Amino acid sequence: MPSEVPGPPAGASEPATAQETGPAPPNGAGRRRLHVLSPVFFAAGHARRLWPLALLVAARRQFWLLALGALVLLAWSTVEWLRRTYSLEGGALRLEEGVLARKLRAVPFDRIQQVDLVRKPLHRLLGVATLRVETAGGGSAAEVDLDVVTLAEAQALRTSLLRAKTGAGPAAGQAVPGPGAATAERVLLRLSIGEVMLAGVTGTRAAAVLVVLGPLSQAADWFPDLSDWLFRRLNPEAVAPSTPPAFLAAAVLGVAVWLGLAAASSIVTDYGFTLARVRDDLIVRRGLLERREAVLPLARLQVVRVEESLLRRALGLASIRIQSAGRSGGADQTASRLAIPVLQRAQVNRVLGELLAGAAPVPRLLQPPPAARRRAVTRSVVLTTLLAAAVALALWRLTRLGVLVVPLTVPLAVAFGLAAYRSLGHARRDGFLYARIGVPIRVTTVVPVAKAQSGSVRSSPLQRRAGLATLHVDVAGGGSTPRVVDAAEATAEELLQVVLGRPRA
Repeated sequence: MPSEVPGPPAGASEPATAQETGPAPPNGAGRRRLHVLSPVFFAAGHARRLWPLALLVAARRQFWLLALGALVLLAWSTVEWLRRTYSLEGGALRLEEGVLARKLRAVPFDRIQQVDLVRKPLHRLLGVATLRVETAGGGSAAEVDLDVVTLAEAQALRTSLLRAKTGAGPAAGQAVPGPGAATAERVLLRLSIGEVMLAGVTGTRAAAVLVVLGPLSQAADWFPDLSDWLFRRLNPEAVAPSTPPAFLAAAVLGVAVWLGLAAASSIVTDYGFTLARVRDDLIVRRGLLERREAVLPLARLQVVRVEESLLRRALGLASIRIQSAGRSGGADQTASRLAIPVLQRAQVNRVLGELLAGAAPVPRLLQPPPAARRRAVTRSVVLTTLLAAAVALALWRLTRLGVLVVPLTVPLAVAFGLAAYRSLGHARRDGFLYARIGVPIRVTTVVPVAKAQSGSVRSSPLQRRAGLATLHVDVAGGGSTPRVVDAAEATAEELLQVVLGRPRA
């Protein structure tokens, strides 16, 4: 956590701060203020928190009070801006803020995990940006938000912070390099708008759209007069489909709207997706309305996951998620920000080799012993039978044919169990552990053994009876734990020794 020490008293004199904007100052050159437009963004943030009160005042038509409140808010935000400064000195990024109570926040360079550059539509219109600095274990919010600075200053600051973190930063009194001095980046992957749309249609966004559209079908319950209003303007008999072709056309239109919304959602989030590399830093750019640019030092990368849904496997596609040693809070969005939404399956090994040197290509994975197949099939049949029995019991009052649900689902359960077994696999090679699991979404996890924090071998009573066990590998970051599921007990123990850095001879 950042250190917080009392700042100078409110009445004490403070060293003069630079007012102009531009490239970042030399290390130790003094404190600087944010952009002169920062009070506008401060006031907008306060207004978002006070909108219920503003709505109540507007409902009473006391617009003069709204205008007075806006002036007071802008004045307070201006004082906040005057009292907020930052500097690069003492081996740390220092942010001093506070109107009544002063607070000094210091983030050492070597603890910086990620530096993001965020540009919303208003930012792009005004030529400014927000710089967000995160540290490992820094909680659910960014450690430092510089909201806002000029785009050139944000880029120069980001370059300086990342260089200082690796020990290559400027010495005291030496100027920080400007944006033009940065090493040319090498583009690893760039998605066209068609590929971004394909990512939305074939990914989880399509299911998310259904979750949103489902409650809309109850709009008539929320607005009782809506049906009468529609019936007065439309003839239900003329509009409702009454023939098989009409029903088919309505279904096709519904599917087109569904997939169109999924594609549109993907465009808003991932438009212009670019994955690039500068030295040992990974850069991800994405977004249509809110343009985000995240920078992740490759040394912080912990786990790479290659995800393939059933539809994407049929189309030869995949996606990649990156887990870094970042924040562990529940609001952590690092994984989604550093995910590759879609790419050709043939490109996976090339990108994996850029992310984890020596990890590509993914080796042939070893399947668990036959006991794991029996366990996968038995588990699938038992769970499916219980679910089918519950459905049959619910349908018993409507029709006696409901009992046929149970025998009809058994072959499907067996097939699913066999597919679950075939999806399992593991391998180890050159300091990397590979593990695969999943049927609807098959996930291949690549873990650098050197990044493993700890490991454990766990087994349930049924696993012990079958001579099986599951290896859990603990890594930094807030993502799911990599697992090797249903391996032979001896194999799981051997892999544990590898994870702990004590491989058996």
